[in-house]
Amino acid sequence: MRRIGVLFFFSILTLFADCGQAMARRQSFDEAAAGVVNAFRSRDQARLNRFVNSEQGVIVMYREGVYNVFKAVSRIDFAKPVPGYFPYPKLSSAAPLRYAPLPEYDCQREAWSKTGLFCDPKHRDVLLSTTAINLKRNGLKEISQETIDRFRALEAKSVRVVLVDVNGNDLVFYLTRIGERWYLTILDRVSSDCGA
Repeated sequence: MRRIGVLFFFSILTLFADCGQAMARRQSFDEAAAGVVNAFRSRDQARLNRFVNSEQGVIVMYREGVYNVFKAVSRIDFAKPVPGYFPYPKLSSAAPLRYAPLPEYDCQREAWSKTGLFCDPKHRDVLLSTTAINLKRNGLKEISQETIDRFRALEAKSVRVVLVDVNGNDLVFYLTRIGERWYLTILDRVSSDCGA
């Protein structure tokens, strides 16, 4: 009986330790998401680039004609947006992060389904790897299978964050845990671009 009590005690300790680690991870994620949004809002390039991993950089996705394309950059430069003709958004407000289904963009209405700051950690997006596969398949860009596999691995551990402010301006980005920190790894500039 005493052995069962000791095992139960250690099981409870392990459960609390796991719960504490999960809460700390969530808090650091919340802080990173808010930090990226606030840096974009204030146009604080130095602060924003603290969320960019020096080895990973940021992959910026955008549209060229009918195709989604991407460009890897080492940092975000507000004076030189990617692509050059499409300035980074000017956000009018921030909102508390909500863990809920993500807003969806409706090209017919030219509007998002809801406003606020959202993430859904259960949702795994494959926009980057799908874009790379489509570019390769259509002969528009030489992309190795190794690169596609690297994109899939990045997507598997990334969380998509969507901010839609009260004026309909949006910021869509992905945070990835690398080591002990969350980093900005993908900037999605295609989800609300219905042009061709």
